[in-house]
Amino acid sequence: MQRFDPPLSTRLSRALAAMIPAAALMLAGCATSVNPVSGRVDRGLMSEEQEIRSGQLIDQEVRKEYTPYNNPALQAYVNAVGQRLSAQSHRASLPWKFTVVDSPEINAFAVQGGFIYITRGLLAYLDSEAELAGVLGHEIGHVTARHGARADRDQKAIAGATVLGTIIAAAAGYSRAAELINEYGAPVAQASFLLPRSREHELQADQLGAEYLQRVNFDPDVMIRVIGVLRAQEVFARDEARALGRNTDETPNWLRTHPSNDQRLADIKRIAAQYTGKYQDEGRGRYLQAINGMTFGDSREHGVTRGQSFYHEPLGFTLRAPTNWQFQNAPNELGVLANDMSAAVSMRPSPQSRGDHNAAIRNLLAPDQGRTEAATINGLRATNFIGSKQGRSIDATVITLGNLDYVFVKMQKAEARGSKTNALRDIVASFRAMTAADRENAEPYKLRTVPLPKSNVPSTTPWAELARDVSRIAPHLRNPEAQLRLLNQVYPQGTIAAGQLVKVIQ
Repeated sequence: MQRFDPPLSTRLSRALAAMIPAAALMLAGCATSVNPVSGRVDRGLMSEEQEIRSGQLIDQEVRKEYTPYNNPALQAYVNAVGQRLSAQSHRASLPWKFTVVDSPEINAFAVQGGFIYITRGLLAYLDSEAELAGVLGHEIGHVTARHGARADRDQKAIAGATVLGTIIAAAAGYSRAAELINEYGAPVAQASFLLPRSREHELQADQLGAEYLQRVNFDPDVMIRVIGVLRAQEVFARDEARALGRNTDETPNWLRTHPSNDQRLADIKRIAAQYTGKYQDEGRGRYLQAINGMTFGDSREHGVTRGQSFYHEPLGFTLRAPTNWQFQNAPNELGVLANDMSAAVSMRPSPQSRGDHNAAIRNLLAPDQGRTEAATINGLRATNFIGSKQGRSIDATVITLGNLDYVFVKMQKAEARGSKTNALRDIVASFRAMTAADRENAEPYKLRTVPLPKSNVPSTTPWAELARDVSRIAPHLRNPEAQLRLLNQVYPQGTIAAGQLVKVIQ
C-alpha cells in the first residue's frame, strides 16, 4: 500500500479516453508492416512511431502505480545490462528504457515501444548477471516481436493499451482480498492490467531471450535456471500454503496467464540445446555486488508486515490481524484475510472525501440504501455503515486519521456467515496512529551477501545456522531456512560450497 491514486486500470482508461480521436486516426491508418522478428507481413498494426507514443503514455501510468526503486547505482546497472541486450535485438533503434520498480512482487513486464520493468522482488531471487539478462531478454522479445501491437489489433484495443506479460506474470495490483470483494459484490475496484497471453507469444519470447543471450555471449542455458527459479517459487508457495492449512491446489498468480513452468522448462531446454559455443563468465560477483543492501520484502514507503501487525510509517497508522489471518498489501488496498479464505477486511483510502464520511461511503461503496452511526476508535473519529447494493449487504466503517479517510469493508462467505464477525470487528478496532515504538518495528529488511560458513554443529546445515541469525534479526519471518534456500536457488534441496557468497536477510 503506497499512494492512493485511482487504480491503474482506471487511469489507463482516462488516458486512453483523451487519445480516442488520435487513436481513431491511427487505426484508420494502420495497414501492413513487416514483423522485424519473423519477416512476415503483419496486417492492421499501428506504425512503430504510434507504438512508441502509446508506450510512453502507458509508461507514465505504470510509474504512478509502480514507483522506481530509489537506488541510482542499481538502476544504472540493470539499465546497462538491458541496453546491451536491446542493442543486439531485432529492434535496436527503439528508445529502450529499463526500470527497477519498488515492489516485493516477483515480476517483470514490458510495455510496447521499449519500456521494460523488473521488480526488486524478482532481483532478490536471481543469482547472476546472466540470469538478469535472461529475464530482460524475454521481455525484450515481447517488444521486438510486437506482441503488444498484435494483441491490440486482435482485441480491438485503442492505441496499444496492453501491458505485456511477464516471465512470471504476477498480477500488479491484485490481492486475494479484491477477489473476495468481487465475489461478494462489494463495489471496490480490482486493478488489473496484465492481460492473458498466448502460449505462442510466451514461447517466442523465450526463444528470443535465448537468442539475445547468445548474441551478448551469455550461455542460453541460463534460461533453464531462470525457469527453475519460477518452478521453485511455485513449489515454495504450495509448501507454505500446506503449512498454513490452505488449499495447495490454488493456482499461483504467475501461473494464471502462462503455460505451466514444467512445460516451459521442457521447451527452453529444447531451445537452449540448439546453441553451442564458448561463453563469457556469468557475472555472478558483479550481480551480487549490485543487489547487496537492496530492500527485501516490504518497504517503508509501502508499509511493512511484522508478524500479525502492519505498519505504514509514511501514513502513520498500524493495524493488527488475528491469529490465522494474513495481510495482503496492494498499491491501493490493504486486505486482511482469514487463512481459510472464508472472510476478509478490505481497507481503502478515500482521499477526496476530506473528513466527510458520507462522501467516502458514496465514493467507494455507492450503496443503494443504508444507515450510519457515529463512533470513536482509538481516539479517532469513525462512522459505521450498514446498507446494501443490488441486494447485497455492505458492512463498512470509515475512520479518519490525519488528512485521510479510510474505508473498511467487512466480508464473510455465506458458509462462514457469523463465525468471523468478532474477528472482523477486532481488525477494524485495531486501527490506530503509530507510536515511536511502532516506528522501530517498521524498519525494512535488507539483502546482504556473505560467505557461506562451514557448519560447526554435527548434523546441522550451514543454512540452519544462517537461519538462526536471520531469526534474531527478523523474528517474524516465516521459515527463514526455507527462505534462505529459495533466495540462493537450493530450494527445496541443493548444495553450495562453503566460502561461496550467498544472500542473507538482515
